[in-house]
Parts: sequence; C-alpha cells; structure tokens
Amino acid sequence: MFNSSGHGHEQLSTLLCQYNEYPERRAEVVAEIERDFQQTVAILIMDSCGFSRTVREHGIIHYLSLLERLWRVVGPLVTEHGGRPLRHDGDNLFAVFPDVRSALGCAKTIHEYVEIANNPLPAAEEIYVALGIGYGPVLLVGENDAWGDEMNLACKLGEDLAEGGEVLLTAAAREALGDDADDEFEDVPLTLSGLNLPAHRLTRKSHQTDR
Repeated sequence: MFNSSGHGHEQLSTLLCQYNEYPERRAEVVAEIERDFQQTVAILIMDSCGFSRTVREHGIIHYLSLLERLWRVVGPLVTEHGGRPLRHDGDNLFAVFPDVRSALGCAKTIHEYVEIANNPLPAAEEIYVALGIGYGPVLLVGENDAWGDEMNLACKLGEDLAEGGEVLLTAAAREALGDDADDEFEDVPLTLSGLNLPAHRLTRKSHQTDR
C-alpha cells in the first residue's frame, strides 16, 4: 500500500547532492528519486482549534492534556480506515491514505468521535479539530515525512483555512472522488498569501469554533 522499503533521508540527501553536483545527470537522478520515493496518495492534515485562546485562559498543561485525550480518540481511526500516521507535531496530525475515500471516511469519523467525546464535558474540557485533504504524487521519505504540492495544499487547508468541524478538500482530492461521491460539497474559493486555492467544503452541520 505504502512505501515500506526503508528509503530514507540519507538516501534522498545523497541523490539531491548528485542532482546539484552533476547537472548532466539530473534527469537520471529525478527518475531514481521518483522510483524510490514517489507515491500517489491521499493526505489528511488535522489541526486542533482554539489553541491560543485555551492556553491563555487555562494554561499550556491543560491544553496538552486535551491533546493527549484527542490522540487517544483519533490515533486508532487512521489505521482503521487504511491510513498510515506520519507524525503529530504539537496539535497537528499528518497521515496518508491509499485513496481519497479512505481519507474522507476517516475525517468524517474523526469529527463524529470528537463530538461524542466532547458531549459530556464542560466547555473548558472540549476540543475541536479542522481537517484538510489533498491527493496526488508526493515523496514519502522514511516513516514520518511526505513532501509535495498536495501535501503543502492540504496543510494550508487543514492548518490555516478550515474552521472547527470542517473538512476542506483540494481540487485534486475532490476530482479523485468522481461524480458518484455520496457526500455533498460546496466550492470554496480561498486565497492565502496571494495564492488562489480552489477548495471544496464537505457540506455537513458541525460545531464551528473560532481558530
């Protein structure tokens, strides 16, 4: 399903050095990098919401405890939907899936489980998440990294543009679902740092939380 051949940062660094030092071999080096590292996958990026506000009101230890509970809720869902967690940095989760349907199914289940976990809790104990999904060729490096345009776009959607309770898809991810998708989406023309990001919002009722 995913690259498990052990190709890692050291090998990639060696190849990039060859790319720089031997311009006449660049096409050969690019082909080798793509052969060993490149895979077409769906990328899921999750970001928690309200970090700054919650830390200011309740302290960093309290927020870290919310994240600890969040990872226990969300972590197993990635593998259950056929994905592979890459890493979680701070309040972000990065994961890859074989296709967009799997990533979207995981995203919807994450929101469902987060809402269930929040229901019995007081407001100060609640935590909500925003999700971005991309799809396309990326370089899977080692066990923890994925680099490529759709990875960057998914990060922008999940970390910067999606609101709490939302799922935003890149244009490529929405196209990969095809016209027979069971879910409904609405077009969301977005701009970030002067970059136009045509995106698609999964239409659903959700808890909206200020980021």
